[in-house]
Amino acid sequence: MKKALLCVIVFLAGVFCATARDWSFSVGTDASTQFMWRGFTVGKTPTIVPTFTFNYNKDGFGFEAGYCSVTELQGDHYLEMDLWATARYKGFTFTALEQGLGNNLGIGGYKDNLELTLIYELPLEHFPASVSWNTFVAGDDFNLDGSRAFSSYAEIKLPCQFQNFSVCATAGAVPFKSEIIYKNSGGFKFINLNLRSSYTFTDGENFQLPIYAQYTYNPLLKNHTFLLGFSIMLLSL
Repeated sequence: MKKALLCVIVFLAGVFCATARDWSFSVGTDASTQFMWRGFTVGKTPTIVPTFTFNYNKDGFGFEAGYCSVTELQGDHYLEMDLWATARYKGFTFTALEQGLGNNLGIGGYKDNLELTLIYELPLEHFPASVSWNTFVAGDDFNLDGSRAFSSYAEIKLPCQFQNFSVCATAGAVPFKSEIIYKNSGGFKFINLNLRSSYTFTDGENFQLPIYAQYTYNPLLKNHTFLLGFSIMLLSL
């Protein structure tokens, strides 16, 4: 599966080859007091997520290929390593994500999954709300009886921006049964209700340091989590 996704990335990069100014490369990292994924508290110690991305943008079309690794600082414990390819056009974003290259997340015990995601962002400059649908289409994604789960997750994001300060409310739900990955043995269930506030420190045009605080409630597991974090761009070409 990993080889298939790599082929897709190489093919798309070749198809949409362009002048150097249409392409960019960046390296950054996100750091937080613990790692969360769609309402589930996964990591128990401070975590960093180094990210490497190639981007292409021209005439309203965007393409991105990227890699990240989720690493707990205590004992250099790798939680997850992801590889993805994304295409964006007129408010729609489609992503193929190879999730869990050698991961040991522990929430479902899975090792390797391919997930497809479709996002639509409303064309509002100051209120870019978005809706998304995510489904695992291949890999180690099954229910307890051995049947393929096609585990899915739907999400609504409502962000607001006030100069350097932003607030984003998120509501995420599992639309149907996913016993192992999402711990849902029944029908539609909310699993991720969170509120994130962030402030971006700037110094000129080239330095930005967003810091954030996030509160998350998982109604299915009745878990409350509060975390702090920041993001930083280490290299942009």
